[in-house]
Amino acid sequence: MGRTYLSWGLTALVCAVVIFLLWPVRSGWVLASFDAPAPGTDPEHDAIQQGRTIITYWDRSQGHEYEMHNSLVDEFNKSQDKIYVRTVSIGWRIEKLLTAISSGAPPDVCSMDGQALSQLAPQGCFIPLNDWMATQPNMREEDFFPHMYETASMNGTVYGIPCTTDVYCLLWNKEAFRKAGLDPERPPRTMEELQEFAAKLTVRGPNGEIEQIGFLPWLPWDFTYMWGRFFGGNWFNEDFSAVVSAQDPQIVKSLEWQRSWVKDPSDPNPPAYALDKDVAQAFYNGFSAGGAYFSATNPFYTGKVAMIHEGEWQCTFIPKYAPNLEWGVAPIPQPEGAPPLCYSGSCVLDGVPVGSKNMEEALTFLAWYYAPRADGRPSPASDYAHMIHNLTGRKTEAAHERFTQDPKFAVFVNELMTKPAIFYPSIPVGRQFADECQKSREYVMFGQKTAEQALLDSQTMVNGEWDRLRLEAPEHVQ
Repeated sequence: MGRTYLSWGLTALVCAVVIFLLWPVRSGWVLASFDAPAPGTDPEHDAIQQGRTIITYWDRSQGHEYEMHNSLVDEFNKSQDKIYVRTVSIGWRIEKLLTAISSGAPPDVCSMDGQALSQLAPQGCFIPLNDWMATQPNMREEDFFPHMYETASMNGTVYGIPCTTDVYCLLWNKEAFRKAGLDPERPPRTMEELQEFAAKLTVRGPNGEIEQIGFLPWLPWDFTYMWGRFFGGNWFNEDFSAVVSAQDPQIVKSLEWQRSWVKDPSDPNPPAYALDKDVAQAFYNGFSAGGAYFSATNPFYTGKVAMIHEGEWQCTFIPKYAPNLEWGVAPIPQPEGAPPLCYSGSCVLDGVPVGSKNMEEALTFLAWYYAPRADGRPSPASDYAHMIHNLTGRKTEAAHERFTQDPKFAVFVNELMTKPAIFYPSIPVGRQFADECQKSREYVMFGQKTAEQALLDSQTMVNGEWDRLRLEAPEHVQ
């Protein structure tokens, strides 16, 4: 009996602690509920006293980007007295969001990348937005960049509002060019020049150690999908219902080209731009040998890498982390004869999860965020893209003078405005496909598989998972 009372007592104590931790309290205390913020801020307390509806917005952005985004949310909160938006920075991972939705406690609105949406929407995790968007200004399909609208859609149903996108260009260190005897105002324009310049820009110390890398096709992370398309290849069949990359000679060629940047021990005359396997490994994804990406030790900032393909956000990052760096921006060289393309590998969207307790209020906030202001100023969504140096989702907003007056940023804008964009398609196996692209390149880069075998193995795995999903949820997965 004593043990029973003790068990009851411990259970009661645990329940009391859980209730205490989950109970909303004012500032100075901690709210420890699942991934929720401490809602005790004074403005929020005042909003509760005013009888406002409190909605929760899970924000993908972090750091200074989250702060900038939050300043616009504060503008909405101050603009009216019916709704108060509470923001939470959750980062890029979708596991938290999936857990919250499946447990019946999702946020009211959230931002996510296109690959996350393509995985969760087929599972019925987001409400369709077609009918609502038809009632909103500047939310017609033709208002958006085509690839962004397609990213937000699956089988004709729109589940997210395109907010920002990225464009990649070639960045180069002008001082490194001078030291190598290259014209600092003349970047490489062809694939041959890219390789030639990379060889001249690769600097070795007295003992043969690498002091500066000219260029690597996988820095700062994997670009296998982009290079395959730049070479004129197709990763998917015409209706995007299956991966067919192993049968495409241009995709194979693109992987073999990436392999050429690593020295083959059996080759007596390796390309001048090729690096030893251990060096290539050290500078493999994450800059493990060169420094941290989000810091002043980023190897491009410190001169350890002379050329790199990067996104438009560097127009914010470089002045912040490397203000003395002299750098340029140009289109990424592409193989001769291939159609000109630009690479827009990611898209950030806003959506309303199924189970949102305040769906109407969430849509009211999104309507405000994406509409031009009443005084004629651009939309808050456009302001946010400008603040963080990203491209806005709408073509007319991207063409605005403030996005083109910076000569460096204007290069990124021009790429997206004048060339068709390469982007990851909205498919239920999108994230797995992206992972398999990277694995294929790794196997080929280090000589563990031929390009054909690596692509065939990845293709078989992705298509097998796709077929499994079709059997389990045929009404959602096409």
